[in-house]
Amino acid sequence: MSAKPLVKVDLFRVHKEYLIPAIAHTVHLAFSSDPLIQWLRPNAAPWAEQDTGRWSWQYRRIQRIMLEGEVFNTANVKQMTEDHPGNGRNKLSTDIPISAVAALPGKQPETYSHDDNAGAVVFLFPPPGRKPWSLSRIWLACKLWLLDRLAPAYDSAARDKRVQMLLDRHEANSKLLEARYSRRKLWYLEVLAVHPSLQSCGLGGGVMRWILEHVHGDPLYLECTREENVGFYESFGFRVVEEVELVEASQTEEHVFKHWVMVHLGKSML
Repeated sequence: MSAKPLVKVDLFRVHKEYLIPAIAHTVHLAFSSDPLIQWLRPNAAPWAEQDTGRWSWQYRRIQRIMLEGEVFNTANVKQMTEDHPGNGRNKLSTDIPISAVAALPGKQPETYSHDDNAGAVVFLFPPPGRKPWSLSRIWLACKLWLLDRLAPAYDSAARDKRVQMLLDRHEANSKLLEARYSRRKLWYLEVLAVHPSLQSCGLGGGVMRWILEHVHGDPLYLECTREENVGFYESFGFRVVEEVELVEASQTEEHVFKHWVMVHLGKSML
């Protein structure tokens, strides 16, 4: 039996904010049932069932990643389905309210279709000092500074204490890894999301190969939130360097969130 051919995926750097709705929608759908999202938002409606406030928060979050890191996407779901016919489920029944999607700037409800969503999305942070400043980046920084003061956006269903626990642990992980590896070379992969209608067709592997080429052999780390995905990352050369448990109050299962810090050493052992 011949080996299954590797899927080649092209991703494109996102500079324009009109692309954010398609990216936000794919991230919401891909991570709606993720253990991290469920832990941060206990007893709340699924992340994919969004109201205007939560969509505004996601939109602002992606703006900030565009400022501080790098946002990439593939072609939309329709194009990716045509490029990879018959591999994934290629069908999606979504209960996301059109009114919530319409709340995102630049998207009209009468023209919205899940086919317009990004096929895959990557949020990637380069090493400190690697990203240059430009007039457009300065403008976005000033814009976000003003928006955060005049119209702050947040996910009201998320528990503040748990969010802070997660942020504190992420900062501790980052400092530990920067001390162990070269701070000037260490990348951080925050999100790799494939639209649900395109999953199970090898796109995730194609995206990961693209990411490893993009960082040019520099070390890269991520925080895996699903135990069943650890093996996927290990198949690309990542290894677990720490298992982390975040516990709030009691030791009951619903109060515990576990994730795995994983590192790809790149071309050199630093």
